[in-house]
Amino acid sequence: MRFGGRSFRRAAALLAAGVLVAGCGGGAGGDASTAEGGKTVSLWHYYGPPDSATGAALVRLVERYEKEHPGVDIQPRHIPFGDFTRTLLQSAAGGDLPDIALINAFHTEAMVEAGVIQELDDRVAAWGKKDGFFPASWRTTQVGGKTYGLPHLADAYAVYYNTKMLDKAGVEPPRTWDEMAEAAKKLATGGRQGLAVSGIEGDEGATGLIIRILAAGGDVADVDSPEANEALTQFKEMVDDGAMSKGMLGWNEEDVKNQFANEQTAMMINSATYVSTLRTEKPDLEWKVALLPEDEQRLTLLGAENLTITAGSRDPDAAWDVMTWMQRPEVPGRVPSRPQQAAGPPRRPGRAGRDAGGLPGAAQVGLGARGQAGRRRGRGVHPHPGSVAGRGQRLGECGRRLDAGPAEDRQGAGRLACRTRRRR
Repeated sequence: MRFGGRSFRRAAALLAAGVLVAGCGGGAGGDASTAEGGKTVSLWHYYGPPDSATGAALVRLVERYEKEHPGVDIQPRHIPFGDFTRTLLQSAAGGDLPDIALINAFHTEAMVEAGVIQELDDRVAAWGKKDGFFPASWRTTQVGGKTYGLPHLADAYAVYYNTKMLDKAGVEPPRTWDEMAEAAKKLATGGRQGLAVSGIEGDEGATGLIIRILAAGGDVADVDSPEANEALTQFKEMVDDGAMSKGMLGWNEEDVKNQFANEQTAMMINSATYVSTLRTEKPDLEWKVALLPEDEQRLTLLGAENLTITAGSRDPDAAWDVMTWMQRPEVPGRVPSRPQQAAGPPRRPGRAGRDAGGLPGAAQVGLGARGQAGRRRGRGVHPHPGSVAGRGQRLGECGRRLDAGPAEDRQGAGRLACRTRRRR
């Protein structure tokens, strides 16, 4: 289960109380010494197992650091995203935290409230490189005016499309949500869906719904608003038309990627994480990336991770050295959190090319991260709002009713915004 908002804070508070009861005893998670007299730094993450594209990239990064720093042994541990926050909180209660936790940037406040991570203001001031980050990325590290992490990577969401399928159907990459609905319906043939989006319960599955609500000009804090109702109704109509599969209600973003990679869908909405993953796993797949469709506004959603030092770290100095080394401009990321990366070397052309809308790459995300949080009939990056995490469950419940009948959906106050209503 994923935590967010009030439910996250309640769980965090209970587990934080467990920390006080358990005392400050340590375990294997934070052991910072080796038999050779060197140092061991433990790092927990959710990027994937070592044999996955993203997990392997982190392993290579760790190996680079170890090669440059003899005597330091970094021990990465992969925990699936859906279990990561719960595992970290439970480990805090047991006094068995790692040195470094690579957390969802928008869970930073909850981790601070639970006493899981350390304040870093003095270290950041001595380091002197705060101004090298985009303001939007740096804000995710701030709680109560204090710094609790370093922005590591960020990714934005976009439309991935199979160029062969679109060319064969005579379909152009959709630029509006109305065009998306029409294109997805036309592309859904032969048991193949037109568009795949994660709809699993929780904040990961809520992302697609959030993107659609924001495009409609709605407020994700009010899923009963006319804008949210209209946006979510379109999702339901796309499921009813066969343009999207009801299976989306059980898919996380990795499942959606697999649907696209195995050519079971012509398009998907997913994060920039999968640009490199698809290039690695499916080098012969012919695909491109386009901007998310426009409605009342066009924007993308910014996801991010922060590197943090936990309250149970046995060697915070060693952990800090690893974290700051990872911030060097030449250390690669998916979408940069620093302007130096945004202006980095050009990408080599490949099978995954660009369309007129462009990749959701460094320049576009960089401009958005400088404060363009989306504007009417414009483009921008909308930071994944911290308050949204607490609404992931409600939006997930809404998603589970995408196949509900109109009469049922209209009944009673408190029904979520899946009610069928004619779109304007």
